[in-house]
Amino acid sequence: MTHTPNQKPLLMAARGERTAHTPQWLMRQAGRYLPEYRSIRAQHDTLTMFKTPRIAAEITLQPLRRFPALDAAIVYADILLIPDALGLGLQFLQGEGPVFSHPIRSESDVQWLEDQASDIAAVMNKLDYLSETLGKVKEQLAPEVTLIGFAGAPWTVASYMLEGHSARGEFFTSKLFMLQHPSLFERVMTVITDLTIAYLERQVSAGAEVIQLFESWGGALTPGQYAQFCAPFSARIAKALRPRVPVIHFVGESAGILPEVLNIEADVLGVDWRQDLSRVGEKARGHVRALQGNLDPLLLHASQRDLQSALEGLLAAGSRLKDLGYIFNLGHGIRQTTPVENVAFATDFVRRFSTK
Repeated sequence: MTHTPNQKPLLMAARGERTAHTPQWLMRQAGRYLPEYRSIRAQHDTLTMFKTPRIAAEITLQPLRRFPALDAAIVYADILLIPDALGLGLQFLQGEGPVFSHPIRSESDVQWLEDQASDIAAVMNKLDYLSETLGKVKEQLAPEVTLIGFAGAPWTVASYMLEGHSARGEFFTSKLFMLQHPSLFERVMTVITDLTIAYLERQVSAGAEVIQLFESWGGALTPGQYAQFCAPFSARIAKALRPRVPVIHFVGESAGILPEVLNIEADVLGVDWRQDLSRVGEKARGHVRALQGNLDPLLLHASQRDLQSALEGLLAAGSRLKDLGYIFNLGHGIRQTTPVENVAFATDFVRRFSTK
C-alpha cells in the first residue's frame, strides 16, 4: 500500500483517526541497548555523535532496520542541545550523564544567558547539524514511516541549566531558584521558550512531521507550580507548532498535575507508565485528539509470556479509547539493559495483535 503523508498511520492516530493497526514507536528507540549503537559509541563521544549528521542519521535509522514494525523514526539528538549552543559547557560524563560547567545561578548569569540568546538566528545556526540529520534520515525512510522531531520542554531544560546536572530527586536548586527568584526564573524560561520555538520550526522545515515535547520532570512540581511557572511556556510552544504539525506532549509523573497538563492544547498526550490509560482517556477526552503510551519500560525485561499479557491489556485499553486516537509507546525511555529480543517480540506483537 502506498501512503500519502496524510495517510501515515501515526499521523492519522495523532489526528484522532482510526488506523488499520496501532502505530508504534519507542522513546529512546535509537540508543544504548542496541549493539550496533554501542559499536559506534566505542569510536565517538556523545556530543560528536549528535553533531555529526552522518553518524546521527545512521543511529536514527538503526532501530527501524532491526524492528520493521515501528511506524516512526525519532531523530537522534538530545533535549540539552539548545543550552549547549548557548555556551553552558555541556559534557556527558561516564556514570553521571549531562553536566554543565556554566550553570545559571544568579541575576548576572541570567543576563549573560539573555545576551547569548539575543540573536536567535545565530544560535540556530549552531544547531544546523540537526536539520542536516533530519534531511539525511528523511530521504531513507519508507513512505509509511513518520519522522519525529523533538525538544525538551522549558521546565525540564531549565532544571538542568539551574542544577548543572540531572537533579534525580527533589530538584532542590532549580525549585528554590523558581520560588525565591520568580522573575529571574521566568526570564530563563522565556529564553528557552523563544529558542525552542525557533528550533522546532527548523526541524519541521527540515522534514519532521510530528514534534514531541519532552517534559520529563513535570511531576517534580505541585499543580500550582506547574500552572504558574511551567504551563504557559509549554503552551506557547504547542500553539506555535500545531498549525504546521501535530504536537505530542509527554509529561513524566503527571498523575498529580493531569488537569493542568490537559489545559495545554497539544494534539497527543504522552502518558507515563504510572497511570492507567483508560482513566487518563476519560479525563483527556475533549482536550487532546489522541493518547500515547504507556508500557512500563521494565516490562521489556520480563518473560515474553508476561510481556505479552501486559501488551494485550494495554492494546485493548487503547482500542477502547472513546473519541481518541492511540499510539503505542513506552511510559518513559527504553533502558540500556533492555534485551533486544524482547523489543523485537513486543514490536512484532503490537503489529500483529492490533492489525484489523
